[in-house]
Amino acid sequence: MNLEQAYYEQKFENAFLRARGNAFQDLFERIMGLAYRVDFMASRPWGSRGDRKNDGFLKSERRLFQVYAPNEMTESKAIAKITEDFEGAKVHWREHFDKWTFVHNADGLPPHVMKLLSDFENENMGITLEPWGLEELRLVFRRLSREDLQSWFGPAPTKETRLGFEDLRIVLERIAAQNAPSDQTVQDVPMGKIEANALSESVAVFLKAGMTKAPLVEEFFARWHDPGLGEKIAESFSTQYESLRKEFTPNKIFSELQDWAEGQDRGTSEHKLAVLAVLAYYFERCDIFEEPWEHGD
Repeated sequence: MNLEQAYYEQKFENAFLRARGNAFQDLFERIMGLAYRVDFMASRPWGSRGDRKNDGFLKSERRLFQVYAPNEMTESKAIAKITEDFEGAKVHWREHFDKWTFVHNADGLPPHVMKLLSDFENENMGITLEPWGLEELRLVFRRLSREDLQSWFGPAPTKETRLGFEDLRIVLERIAAQNAPSDQTVQDVPMGKIEANALSESVAVFLKAGMTKAPLVEEFFARWHDPGLGEKIAESFSTQYESLRKEFTPNKIFSELQDWAEGQDRGTSEHKLAVLAVLAYYFERCDIFEEPWEHGD
């Protein structure tokens, strides 16, 4: 996986994890529409008729979709939803579909839900039932063209992206403006830190790309008129990291730190690479993320 691929896949995963309700259906329709174009037919409720248990149809595969993304999914509600929607789909669309797909945003489905899907498939010969979650939609997302990805998420940093001091200055000055306590300590970088924090391949790609530019960050601090700038930013990163680690996984923490450092603007590829360089610099210094355990600890 190269840097550009890692960047866009992380953006997709963040969008997937954050979307709920109608926002999740919008996300699903956008991905499917970009990936399959006119082959995919989106469907929305229409007056008193509703959506007739159809949240989208992929013509070439005769695949009917039902999307379900509540704020919190419970087993009983999921079973009731699947039962109602599948039985309704057979009433309204049976002659049109051979595959029925339950699209969800849960971190895996409970066993009773999986059994229900299997039972329905066994009881309805000629119909294949499939659950689609993050990984299935990720495969669809990988069909998108570079133009589609850039239109959606903006330009991605690549190995060819040139990075100058001005790009770093914009990022560093913004982070330096954040309020943070001054009691954080800076530690030496340990080996095996990516593995110790169970960070994904995408994050590893980001950090390795950033580390190639990280010496620029150190040089920047050496030249900057405020000799304490580097430590001020270290404190901001440490504080932000500590607030995130209470509720997020390591990969999500990295993503949140990246978004926090980038700011509200989408930015250029140079700006995004500057953010990765700063993240890698402080990752290597151990201001963010955990040190690997040593044997005997």
